[in-house]
Amino acid sequence: MASAPMSATQAAEPLQQPPPPLERSVFARDPGGALTEDALQKILAAPIELDLPARVGVLPVLTARDWRGPGPDHAVPAGVASFVAKLRKDPAFSLVTQTMVIPSGALGMEALREIAARYRLRYVLLYREVLAKHRRLGAWAWGYVTGVGALFLPGQRQEVYGYIEASMFDVKTGLLMFTTRRAIYATQNTNQWNKQEKLDKLAANATSKFAPELAVDVEVDLRRFAKAAIAENTMKRGDGDPLVAIPPMPPEIATDPGPPPPIEKKMN
Repeated sequence: MASAPMSATQAAEPLQQPPPPLERSVFARDPGGALTEDALQKILAAPIELDLPARVGVLPVLTARDWRGPGPDHAVPAGVASFVAKLRKDPAFSLVTQTMVIPSGALGMEALREIAARYRLRYVLLYREVLAKHRRLGAWAWGYVTGVGALFLPGQRQEVYGYIEASMFDVKTGLLMFTTRRAIYATQNTNQWNKQEKLDKLAANATSKFAPELAVDVEVDLRRFAKAAIAENTMKRGDGDPLVAIPPMPPEIATDPGPPPPIEKKMN
């Protein structure tokens, strides 16, 4: 008799439904992309949706040299081509396309969504190269005292070091999913002929060589992201619907790749 009113009260209370996934961006439509407290809490409470295979674009991000930024005809980073070629072998992407170059941070995140919409892309990978170039005299520099030796002896040591990175961007929600970085290093000995051109070529060869390894890192991190999303969604929703669809890992990227060896060349 005492338990009957309690059961009726509990039955009258509506069951709490799990929050739906985000269907659109809650950021302000301006370069700053302001976010209110309510919108922030909505993002954190919503389950994660990952729908693959899907169309993805690789968007190079360059550091602007002045206030105007790089134009549409600005050179594309050297590693983009090999990065894209590796990603095209992954069944998680129905299409991998290159996009226009944009200046770093000059247009805001909402501009990325507009560019992606013109390509009809579901996700965007922001590709960036951050490199330092250094040169110094090597062991053969003693021959430069003859004057003629400066033209032929490999007395200059050239080094390129830094990192390349890729950040996956969800176009529908305006959220960044993850960022992957890979350190690179390359060195060579050369003479005094065309020093700057040789240093630039060393940097281009280094990024082109290591960009496929970065692509593998992205593919591995994408599967890690999917596993984390399934675990979190199961806890939040409790209805057995993980909201995650992703093809299995290709055999060639089933394990994490080891660190790449540095590029070292000798040029006369």
